[in-house]
Amino acid sequence: MNKLLTKKNVVYLIFSLIIFSFFQGFYQNENSTGAGGYNGDIIWILENIEIFKNNNLKDAIFNDNLFGNRTPLIYIINDFINPFFYEYEKYRVVTFLLSLAGPFLIYFCLKTRFQHTDKELIILLSSIILLSPYYRTSAFWALNENYGLITSLISLLFLNLYFENIEITKKRNLFLFITILLSSLSVYFDLKLLIVTMICFFYLINSEIKIKIKSYIFLMYLILGAPYLFLILEWNGIVPPKTQEANINTATNFSRLGDLHIYHLGYVSTIIGFYLFPFLFLKEKNFFEIISDFLRNKRNIFILFIPLLYISYVFLNIEFKSYTVDDYWIGLGVVNKISNIFFIDIYKKEIFTYLMFFLSWIVICLYIDNLTDVFILSFFFIISLFLWPLMQEYFDPIILILSLMVFKTKMKFDFYNVFFLFFYFAIFLSIANIYYSNLN
Repeated sequence: MNKLLTKKNVVYLIFSLIIFSFFQGFYQNENSTGAGGYNGDIIWILENIEIFKNNNLKDAIFNDNLFGNRTPLIYIINDFINPFFYEYEKYRVVTFLLSLAGPFLIYFCLKTRFQHTDKELIILLSSIILLSPYYRTSAFWALNENYGLITSLISLLFLNLYFENIEITKKRNLFLFITILLSSLSVYFDLKLLIVTMICFFYLINSEIKIKIKSYIFLMYLILGAPYLFLILEWNGIVPPKTQEANINTATNFSRLGDLHIYHLGYVSTIIGFYLFPFLFLKEKNFFEIISDFLRNKRNIFILFIPLLYISYVFLNIEFKSYTVDDYWIGLGVVNKISNIFFIDIYKKEIFTYLMFFLSWIVICLYIDNLTDVFILSFFFIISLFLWPLMQEYFDPIILILSLMVFKTKMKFDFYNVFFLFFYFAIFLSIANIYYSNLN
């Protein structure tokens, strides 16, 4: 019996359960984010598909009824290469199977990055993306999110391969081209994935390669970005005009760039802190050493004043009830959901929310070890100022992916902390399923 319960066997058992739950979720029409289901986001996606079915390519791209927060590239590619694009149930299967590539891509990237980590732990780490409610819902209901995540994963994988084979000319050139191409396409599939494009671009430009190659990199990114720039000029914004009209609170139109949602900064910290918290237990130092080192550094006392100043500003200048109850019916992430479940009194909700703003900021500060990660996370804080509503799906599972594949924070994997990571996100998935099943 003891031989059967070795750590290696437990890892493979957990991995098998994750894969099984992914297939089971598809079979049972799981909807763990509220955006799935036959009455979810697929309604407007199917309307877009009909536009491409009934019009030529040019007319479809510039159709007045095209809707969504992305470019039409998903529809264009499927129109050309997917024979099941216009049969929804078959299209669901195609998107589901495509999404299965996610853990395999993460595995190969982690295997390259953490060469001295046991293969079994890498396998388990790579499968955790299948516990993401947002990745699962997009996979199960043929939503659009996973296309960009897959291209982002491929581009990050080939970025690593490029630097691993810097001396092998033929491989290096191929890996470089794939990195540039797919990191550029990621933006077309999902605007928030601009961060992946930026990561690949700056890693390449700041590397010790010839100026001739850097010029080629810059030119390629410029050429691949030109079609999107053309669309922006045609739309007078970053999304189709119909989307701009439907969401007047989001800065998707040039005229709205000054409309900033300051209170989103606190909620972004709670969402990011939620995903970074389990990674504190994967750092090389133990949790108590991390806290001790943080407190010993006198400069960090100043850092702790930042959320206090922010909370004071929000408290004095923005009415909590107006933006959490009157103006919001969805969004604001996990902390807002928890406050709505456990507190009826608006003042208790407000106290709880501000406390979580502060604690989440501490989690982020404890996790970050270097400026590179600061700049990457700053991207999400900045874009939150322009978004409305602010949805947790904008950060899941991209923060999880970046934590594993990009962030410079030093981590040490063993059976117990990797199992904790699995357990943490498995509980989150279970609660998400219960929460949204009660709403439907």
